[in-house]
Amino acid sequence: MRVKKSSIFFNHAILISQKNHKSIIKITSQVVKSGKYFNGLQTKKLEQQLGLYLKNGYITTVASGHDALSLSLSVLNLSQDDEVIFPVNSYPTAFPVAQSGAKPVGADVDENGQLDPRNLAEKISNKTKAVVLVHLYGLTGDVNAIRSLIKGKEIVLIEDCAQAFGTSYNNQTVGTFGDIGCFSFYPTKNLATLGDGGALWTKHKKYYEYFLKAKLYGERKRYYSLFLSGHSRIPEIQAGILNLYFKRIDGDFKKRKDVAKEYREEIERQGLSKFVRCLISHKNSDSAQHLFVIEVSGREKLRNHLFFNNIETHIHYPYPIHLLPAFSHLGYKKGDFPIAERLSSNILSIPFHQFISRNDIKKIVKIIKNFYG
Repeated sequence: MRVKKSSIFFNHAILISQKNHKSIIKITSQVVKSGKYFNGLQTKKLEQQLGLYLKNGYITTVASGHDALSLSLSVLNLSQDDEVIFPVNSYPTAFPVAQSGAKPVGADVDENGQLDPRNLAEKISNKTKAVVLVHLYGLTGDVNAIRSLIKGKEIVLIEDCAQAFGTSYNNQTVGTFGDIGCFSFYPTKNLATLGDGGALWTKHKKYYEYFLKAKLYGERKRYYSLFLSGHSRIPEIQAGILNLYFKRIDGDFKKRKDVAKEYREEIERQGLSKFVRCLISHKNSDSAQHLFVIEVSGREKLRNHLFFNNIETHIHYPYPIHLLPAFSHLGYKKGDFPIAERLSSNILSIPFHQFISRNDIKKIVKIIKNFYG
């Protein structure tokens, strides 16, 4: 969707880079002078900071969130006789699952777009080797219920935290409840760089040792490969920028939470509850929200109304996986995942980041109110 110059922009990527322009130039210059463009001091520092933040596990950085998911599945050595369950509303997650060698098994979601424990229970079989729990939009669902379902079974729990860095559940950071946690540092994420990057957390030393090799040609030492693999490394400049942003992360998360709270309160104040429902995180969570997603009636007309009033919006995501041509081989049909299908037709992501002012929030909500009359 094209956006007019006077728009209230959707994400913070441009703004945060502008506000840190001089510091970014400085860190870039330091990396260039060092001559170390991968696996240097900045990468080591980033892994240390991530380890302190996530706690109680092993951390390694990779080139992207996609690679983090791919490696988390490849360590399981899956075959076509195995099954991996994932929520059908999470578009980016589906691709590493489909390429893992196992059979992807879709599951429906709850009213807030999170993996539904009841539907998950129906999908678990003796072929299930992994469940991918996606904390979509930076929200989280009933983590304890999902963990209880697989407790005592030989099923690996992988958390996709690409949109949820900083979110916690029962005072524990998401990404550390399962066996493996996957993170993305794409420019629009909660902790974001100016290119791409990702990280893996695991509580298992054997998985960690595999990741270290698999991210560099399966090497035990330089040029000595134990197994076939590609490579996945975060550039040193991107690691440096993440270290820079890490310094202000707590303050940024507080501001994002305040913005989300103000949105919800303003929508309620304007009497829009009949037309607008805010997707929210589990009652036991503290969400470092990535997106502010609402379920609305008349979405396309509302979206056009917002566009003509210079408000940028997006849809995350417009198609559930089982209705895409690329996944038609899974054999699902329309109606198999009713909540995911309903949400995909009605959800709308409105501008959300730590730099949005109270006046901007009031303006956006007022424009929405004007649409519904």
